[in-house]
Amino acid sequence: MRAVELFCGAGGMSRGLIDAGIDVVRAYDAWPVAVENYRANIGPHAEVADLKNLLSIIPEISLLKPDLICGGPPCQDYSLAGRREEGENASLTVAFAIAITAVRPRWFMMENVAQASRSKAWADARNMLKRAGYGLSESTLTASRYGVPQDRKRFFCIGRLGERDGFLLSAVANAASSEPMTLRDFFGSAVADTVYFPARSSARRSVWSSDEPAPTIRERSIRPIPESFQPHLADAALLENGYVFSRPVRGGRGVRTVDEPFPTVTRTSWERPGPKYLNDPHPRDPAPAASTAALTREQASRIQGFPSDWRWIAKTQRDILQMIANAVPAPVAKALGEVILARHHGYTAPAIEGRFLDWLECRGRKRATARNVKANVNRARRLLGGRSFAEIAMELAALEAASGFHYLSKGTRSDLRQALMLHAEFEASKTTRAKRSKTTVAAAVPVEIISDAELAKAA
Repeated sequence: MRAVELFCGAGGMSRGLIDAGIDVVRAYDAWPVAVENYRANIGPHAEVADLKNLLSIIPEISLLKPDLICGGPPCQDYSLAGRREEGENASLTVAFAIAITAVRPRWFMMENVAQASRSKAWADARNMLKRAGYGLSESTLTASRYGVPQDRKRFFCIGRLGERDGFLLSAVANAASSEPMTLRDFFGSAVADTVYFPARSSARRSVWSSDEPAPTIRERSIRPIPESFQPHLADAALLENGYVFSRPVRGGRGVRTVDEPFPTVTRTSWERPGPKYLNDPHPRDPAPAASTAALTREQASRIQGFPSDWRWIAKTQRDILQMIANAVPAPVAKALGEVILARHHGYTAPAIEGRFLDWLECRGRKRATARNVKANVNRARRLLGGRSFAEIAMELAALEAASGFHYLSKGTRSDLRQALMLHAEFEASKTTRAKRSKTTVAAAVPVEIISDAELAKAA
């Protein structure tokens, strides 16, 4: 797949997508410092562009013929750390949608803070994307479930032309780990009593504590720690301390243990606790803030998903920390890139969610027959290469054209068509029930009627 990234920053999302196997052919950002760092670490295909005027680069993007356009429009207007007033930055979410509808790639992926999903800007952008024919899978993901030791919650919308809404939700959920990654998980054990399991790639750790679960054991995988191994001194200090401070946002907890994820990395995450916090700590802090460790800049960079050999280029520490904080963590982008690639190549298909079997039984089918219908839906999806079209007519037409369909018996072909039609009817019934539920709730809310005279009196 060929991808173009908008609002690329220093390159976190691109790094992850490239690691997943996607070819990022162009990246744009309005901040020259970020573009310089992108070029120094990823490649020369990043350019400085005025992204408030996306129309100026849309012709260039169209000529690149990307399969995927991705990006994270600025989030300051939505962020909990900001004023949460929609202004110029929020309008870039709409501009991102305009770029998608103009270029019409087969796929797009957008990232933003969780609050953006409830914004007017996203509502406008969403309507635009729906009218352009994109099916949307919208999720709010926690980074600690996708390879990053951060309790970082972000909204992702992945779209594909012609798909049903929610087409990728089951695959995104399946990519999550069963347990959140902690700081100890990420940094490994830099203290005594350790075991060495040589990792198969530089992205994985090799040193594990004896009091935690080991990785998968393979032949000749357990070895003594080599004399050449040198843990980061700051990592050892952090794990030996056991607690870390992060300047809280809007009254949150400032102290975490190393056995839980770090809070969202921000530009001020590395700061030591000030007098104000020391005099009025959070009541749920597990240790006094004054005795805790603080992340170094390099540690903040690494838990944001940047490789340990990443070169930061900037005149001020503030700029570097801002680039780190703004980034999409590379492991999260990699996980989602792998999900997109697998579906793009037809290796996965949407799970059948909801009470489909119960719905079929209510329509008079026996349980065994209902299971056969469900199995036929899955079989048809495999023939369709994992596609789930928004319109049943398009889905049936694609099935007729699918490789191998006409080699099936006439009865089997009929069963597959009928299964898809029944599932489409089931999905439509779910939408109808949801709309009725909203209408019922709205009707139950009392509305106070105020007369013109009362309004005038109040004025």
